[in-house]
Formats: sequence, structure tokens, C-alpha cells
Amino acid sequence: MDQQRKLAVAIDDDSISMAWLSESNRLGPAEKWPIADYRTLTDALLAYEKKTGVRLFGAACALGVLGATFGETILLSRGHWAISRAGLRSMFGCDAIVVNDVAARAWAALGGMGTRLESLSPTAPGLSDFRRRGRWALTKVDAGVGLAVIDVDDGGMPRVLECEMGHCGFAPVTDEDRALCAALTARGHPLVTWEMVLTVNPDDPLWSAPGLPTTRSQRIMMLARLAGRYVGDTVLAHGAWTGAILTGARFAEYLAGPALTEFNAGFETKPKFARLIRGATRWRLIGQDLTLSGCAVALDRNADVQPPGMTASAGAMPNPA
Repeated sequence: MDQQRKLAVAIDDDSISMAWLSESNRLGPAEKWPIADYRTLTDALLAYEKKTGVRLFGAACALGVLGATFGETILLSRGHWAISRAGLRSMFGCDAIVVNDVAARAWAALGGMGTRLESLSPTAPGLSDFRRRGRWALTKVDAGVGLAVIDVDDGGMPRVLECEMGHCGFAPVTDEDRALCAALTARGHPLVTWEMVLTVNPDDPLWSAPGLPTTRSQRIMMLARLAGRYVGDTVLAHGAWTGAILTGARFAEYLAGPALTEFNAGFETKPKFARLIRGATRWRLIGQDLTLSGCAVALDRNADVQPPGMTASAGAMPNPA
């Protein structure tokens, strides 16, 4: 019997990437197209089928998207497409695996090709071992703020949980924090969220408000400290004492040079559970096409068809030897 065809698909803010998996479950050459060129996801998938000459029907598909994946119809967080599970089922002949893009990156951390974890902890570099019991909080900070939790049970079975904390309210602590809240509120945001704070551009005119850092380097240091506080909160909220994994373009500045010291200081400054927080190792997830890579891992580890309305990220998948 021929091996089942497997397709990985990733949708971000303005583009869609697609790649067939090889027989060894490695990503093949990826195509990346502008979303604006297609009215619907169906149009893009059919165009890809035509270009590659590989039939979609009968294939397994894992799809990484921006936003919550609950329900029959999935609305992208920052896009005009509405994705129907029934529509995907009719195209592929079986249920597609649909995961949030941060959950897909969590699967990439578990076993993606070409990915690695760079240690950020000052005193406990450690090594990541996803074959042993533990819980990790994976945070993405880019155009938005996303969260997924990796949970490995006593038998080495990994589960990836889609979570949300970026839209939780931001609690200012310092005078600078309060000044940043006031500047964001002045823009018409009565409730300031962590996502609003962590995605402020260091070059935004907002920084000219009274009480805020005046130089770009000072702004980066402030945002790094706040990012550390937020990531520490994710560890607290989800009991992710094994560690925190970071991904997303914003961390390139928040974790560079002296900013890393500020990040770790913010991370470790907690009035409760200080010992557990300080012992939670921190890593940065490095790699190319992380969402596609995670979809490939999900396809490799999940041979069973998902029931309608469910996502693969909500269930456990066997950890291959």
C-alpha cells in the first residue's frame, strides 16, 4: 500500500505556505503565496494542487492558523478568511488537523526538523528533554502575543494545549509602566492588555509621552523587563515549572545583550513560588518555517483521523522512540 500523502499548511498575517511531506515525513520544498491573491483558502489549496500535480483528496492535512481553532468555523485573527472544517473535509476526504500557529511551533520544538533550543537561563542552562515528565510554556511575541503549553506525562506522552494570555489585562508596577498604560489608554484603549504592551514598536511616537524612556535602548530594556514579567506569569498560571520557550521576531531584541539580563530579572521577580520560577529553565526556539515544521510533526505523530470539531493539539500523541 502506498504511503498516505501528507500536506502541511501555515497561514500567517499576509501569506500562506504549503509543502508536501516526503516519505520520511520531512518537509518538501515550500510554496509561499500572498493571501491577497486568493478569495478563500479553498482557492489557494486548489491552485497549489494544480501547480504541484498532487491530488488533495485522500491526503492528510495539518493546518496552522493565527487565532483560536475551536468550533466548526475558524476565523483568522488578522485576516479575512473563514475556514470551514466541513469544507476541508470535503477537499481531503477526512478531517484536517487544525492548530493554532503557536501550538504548531510547540510541536516543532518537540521534534521539528532543523529546529533547536538556545538556552537563556543565567544559572541553570539545562537541557530540554521532552521524553520525561514536565510542563513547558511556549510564548510567541510578534505582531501579536500567543501561548501554548507542552505537557508530557509519566509515560512520555506529549500533549500540546492551545492557550491564551496576551489579551489578559496588564498590571502596571513602576511609574514607567503606568506612563505606558496612560499613553496606550490615550489611544482609545480603556483596557490595556499584555499584547498591547509587548507589541509596542520601540520607534512608535507613543514613547514621546511624559514619563517614558527617551532613548531606543532604554525602551528595549523596559520592554525586555516586561516580557520577562509576562513569561514568568505564564509559568505561574500554567504550572510550567520545567521551563519557558520563547519564539517570535520581537524576542530578537528583547533577548539580545544587556536586554537578556533585564528579561531574566523581570522573569524571576515574583513574590510567590520564587524558587520554582528561578529554577524554570528558559530557551529560545530557533529554526526556519517553524509553523510548517510543527504541522509536519503533528502529521507524523497523529495517524488517526480527528473527530469533527476537535483539534489535534487538544489530544495526546504518541512520542516516537
